[in-house]
Amino acid sequence: MRYIAFLFPVLLAAQQALIPAGSFTMGRTKTTPDDATKMRPQVLLDDRPTRSVSLPAFYLDTHEVTHAQYAEFLAASKRPAPYHWKPELAKSPVAIYNVSWEDAKAYCEFRGNRLPTEAEWERAARGGLEAQDYPWGDKFDAKLLRSGTDRGPGEPGKFPPNAFGLYDMAGNMAEWTADWFEREAYRKGGPPETGLYKVIRGGAWSDQPRRVTVFFRNWVRPTMRQPNIGFRCARTVDPEAEINRLISNFAGTVSIYAKNLATGATYGKRENEKVRTASTIKLPILIAIAQAVHDGKASWEEPIVLDKEEIVSGSGVIREFTPGQKFPLRDVANLMIVVSDNTCTNLLLERFTADYVNEVMDRYGFANTRSNRKIMGDGKNLKPNPGGWSKFSQQGDNKKYGIGVTTPAEMGRILEALDQGKLVSPEASKNILDILRRQQYTDGIGRHEGRPVASKSGALDALRSDVGIIYGKKAKLVVAITVDGMPKTDYSPDNLGNILISQLTSHLAAKLGPLD
Repeated sequence: MRYIAFLFPVLLAAQQALIPAGSFTMGRTKTTPDDATKMRPQVLLDDRPTRSVSLPAFYLDTHEVTHAQYAEFLAASKRPAPYHWKPELAKSPVAIYNVSWEDAKAYCEFRGNRLPTEAEWERAARGGLEAQDYPWGDKFDAKLLRSGTDRGPGEPGKFPPNAFGLYDMAGNMAEWTADWFEREAYRKGGPPETGLYKVIRGGAWSDQPRRVTVFFRNWVRPTMRQPNIGFRCARTVDPEAEINRLISNFAGTVSIYAKNLATGATYGKRENEKVRTASTIKLPILIAIAQAVHDGKASWEEPIVLDKEEIVSGSGVIREFTPGQKFPLRDVANLMIVVSDNTCTNLLLERFTADYVNEVMDRYGFANTRSNRKIMGDGKNLKPNPGGWSKFSQQGDNKKYGIGVTTPAEMGRILEALDQGKLVSPEASKNILDILRRQQYTDGIGRHEGRPVASKSGALDALRSDVGIIYGKKAKLVVAITVDGMPKTDYSPDNLGNILISQLTSHLAAKLGPLD
């Protein structure tokens, strides 16, 4: 999984990474030698029992705060400097230390931020890894952190980041968190409202392996100023503001529709404007095929011949088979969705026609969703005439939409109808969603949600599109996003359109949630 950090233009361009909304298991999941002791060592069992924690999206500094950054705060706030301070430290890239909890809190507030909660810190440190001991995995590796040394703190960012793009979540500096410490907090379901000690996390340059795990809890009085305690800042996400910021900074047109199926809350941007579907049209095609089978016009077992004339380049695998072979309709339909097979799509449109797909869409009231034609291929391997043109495609300038057209709102309604079992039949709707759960292109909506997703994506040179349902524990979220007009062609998973869709999805989940 990939997570994208961005520059936050405040105080020496401090970087913050978006930690997406989601759930994780908080606490120590493995039995250790501490479990057998009858004494109360400093490494206590207060990281038990494990519990599932759900958090909204938030931002966290990718690096620990440095002396140079802290110097700007000192100059502006007139707050007393740490007792080790010297003028030359105002340019030092080494992590700040000898700061109290109040000092750290004041710095974060000066930046318009706050200290992270203990749960946020652990969620971020894990980087999406469940039941692992360290930010990188389950095995201690001295080459991946600064610990077990008497040389003091170092410059943040000298070791590889975790999967969220965060550096030094183990070692270098133990870090202040916002929460008060209580030994039984995990058993009681959360931190206390007050106390004598504040929680520090992550271990420091001076600590041994078991103290730099993602679950280890330590605590000190908030007035303490120590050479092994520093901090980083968090920021609460305003979903609406972040969505607007992402769209305004994006080189292209963005169309969005989202709906919480439990509450009915919706969000839209250009949601009723027509967009090119790219491969998301394969979902309406699958619905039409299921309708034909339901109506007795086809059978899932009927053979589909791999016609050489229908083989095209682009996504899919069936083109690698020998022409003339026969495949069950069910298998061809599954491949069309699961690996977005272009050749399978053409075989199915030859059997059922784009006009039939549009008739089925009309039957359910989806007048804006239209199949135009077969697929030409991709890149430089395009067929001059793909064939299979629908009547709709011959009207006006409808050919400009390529293989299909829809609106984000209507695609969202299609997904909602599937969830309600209203398309074809309850069984058919369920089967279609099961296929969408198995599709393998999850670089948009399913990029890092950490929840089950049923989706179908599409890609063209200047376009990325994704439509799907995100399944939370308490609610389901329908999402349909299309970004078009991107200036650069890039078919890698890290296409900027894919990244934008994933970021927007996280903010939509926060705005319309909670899902868990």
